Amino acid sequence: MAATSLDLRDLEGVADAYPLAPKAAAKAAQLALNSAARRARTLGSAAIRQQVALSAGYVNDNLKVRTFATSTDLSTRIAANPRAVLLTRYGAKIRTVKASSRRGLKGDPARGIAAGRKAAGVKGVRVKTGSGAKRIEGAFWVRLAGSGQWAPAERTGDGRSDYRVMHGPSVYQVWSDVRGTVAPQVMQHAADEFIRQFDRLS
Repeated sequence: MAATSLDLRDLEGVADAYPLAPKAAAKAAQLALNSAARRARTLGSAAIRQQVALSAGYVNDNLKVRTFATSTDLSTRIAANPRAVLLTRYGAKIRTVKASSRRGLKGDPARGIAAGRKAAGVKGVRVKTGSGAKRIEGAFWVRLAGSGQWAPAERTGDGRSDYRVMHGPSVYQVWSDVRGTVAPQVMQHAADEFIRQFDRLS
């Protein structure tokens, strides 16, 4: 997991509070930063899903608060998974067409191919949120080692093994693009929460 750090010491006024009430300031800072980390994950997940057509469950599973602030470490980390995302996460389904000669074609239930039909690429791919579903005519389907899942692939050469499994943007790629827009709201939340907690504790 690749991580983005938030550090409360970046906020103006936090250091000034410590001489006034050190214990209250330390506790307020810890609570504020942990609250801000949770807010960052919520806003980050929403921002990612505004960009790409991934489910909320998948994004949330791959965008985590990895460490929480303590009284001695005023930083926390939001980690996003850099693993490439299979096109099936972006709605890819096998496309079939009626075979010109259907004799003897029993289909392939494992891949969703009915009798008398044959595979004809990929349909239903939607990467950008709000975009229309697209076809990929030259793609074909392979079974992935280990998981047994079927996934779209494209040829890279003439050999039997000359192909590449197709992927869409990872959660980390999109998080890298949107975290700058999320950060100001998160840091403002941290500042407001610090003030609220400091006033409560001091």
